[in-house]
Amino acid sequence: MNSPSRQRSAPVVAVVTLGLATVVMAMVGIIGSTACIRHPPTATPPPAPAPSSFAATVTIVPGERHQTLEGFGASVAWHQDKIVGAKVPAGLYDILFPQLGLDILRFRNRYQRSKPEDANLNEEVEILRRGTAALGHPPKVMLSSWAPPAALKADGHEDCHNNHDCTLAKENGHFIYQKFARYWADSLRHYAELGIVPDTITIENEPSFIPPTWEGCKFDPSETADYPGFDRALVAVHDELGRMSPPLGHPPRILGPEVLGVHWNLVQQYLGPMNINLVDGVAHHLYEKGPDGIWDWRNPGPDSFDAPMRGVAAATTKPLWQTEFQTDEDKGIDGGFETAWLIHLSLADEGVVAFLYWNLVWNFPGGLVSVEGSKYQVRDQYYALKHYARYTDPGDVRVGARSDAAGPVETRPLDLAPQRRPHHRRDRRPQLFRHRPGGEPAVRAGANERRADADRHRDVFGLQFLLELVVQET
Repeated sequence: MNSPSRQRSAPVVAVVTLGLATVVMAMVGIIGSTACIRHPPTATPPPAPAPSSFAATVTIVPGERHQTLEGFGASVAWHQDKIVGAKVPAGLYDILFPQLGLDILRFRNRYQRSKPEDANLNEEVEILRRGTAALGHPPKVMLSSWAPPAALKADGHEDCHNNHDCTLAKENGHFIYQKFARYWADSLRHYAELGIVPDTITIENEPSFIPPTWEGCKFDPSETADYPGFDRALVAVHDELGRMSPPLGHPPRILGPEVLGVHWNLVQQYLGPMNINLVDGVAHHLYEKGPDGIWDWRNPGPDSFDAPMRGVAAATTKPLWQTEFQTDEDKGIDGGFETAWLIHLSLADEGVVAFLYWNLVWNFPGGLVSVEGSKYQVRDQYYALKHYARYTDPGDVRVGARSDAAGPVETRPLDLAPQRRPHHRRDRRPQLFRHRPGGEPAVRAGANERRADADRHRDVFGLQFLLELVVQET
């Protein structure tokens, strides 16, 4: 990537007509300018009542540089069997990887699991191999631990059941941090022998949380009588990986603390006692449910995450990673638009370098793609993530944009002139949100148009959202 000092400092101004009129924009690269030329849409959208139009001035500021992207991705942590073997639906890997634009594939650390269904790590080997073939290059791999092996747990089980002792074991009255660290070193050796070398690791998924029915291992920010300290576990793992003999050919970057959400200063509580120099990025999830029992993505909605996100950004100078989110209890039909909304807030307000959805594949009706035998269904959440993932690459830089209007916008696909890219995808056309005043928000994906929550009519994204562009240095 070229030096950040090589910038175009002059702003680019576009006069835009809002409403149903076509938005005509220019996107300027950091080095040199590349015009976006509008071509007729590949599919004619259904007619809508013609609202009044008004003009707005949009200024793109290439010299205003924000975060450099690591990419977008999702997890295959359970249900690996759905996408291995001869029964995989034809074309599914093309949908899951290049059509989505997946950059990062997150696996669950299943080393030395006690359950028979977790014994076959060759499933991850096949998934990575087939994903690499579909993309034409290997995705980045993230490896996350939900729990250490049962032998290292106080309750003797990998799974939690809301039990107080679902945490790290003690020996002679002391938590076994060193054995936890050796588990991590041994697992990385084993995965490397299988051909899986993670680019990043998170040493404990959601350390603040004891799950009701799945793997977990509770760590407090610092050690208490009942729970080990995440800070001390981080030191132990970091130091153990540094002592590995032979050392890993590609030492993974450590992210943390990967707590379950950003509300209530949870991230800051874990950052406080941590040695921040031991991590390469600050990771967290985006889950929160209020006392009303309703998930916050639904009510009060994505904007309720904005202030906590900004608080996390103010708490550290490390790169920020959003490593897991899904629209829980979405009834199989809701949540697509809210997913896109939260991605936008994460990128534009918090400044994350990566956004990962939870499950790439799951049972019907979950995941980005629901899979059952030879059948699959691509969900609205897939198209929400694709809106960002397909048309950006790792190394792209977000630049600034200004608008004197915040009304809803109608857009059409724009064709980019060819640009040098670190790798190539089949279709580089950005597919922007089309939001009719008084109508349903929708996401365009190639020739297809997917509605995202037709029961939601929110004028939430203004022109500035559409012009918070990610621009590749050339």
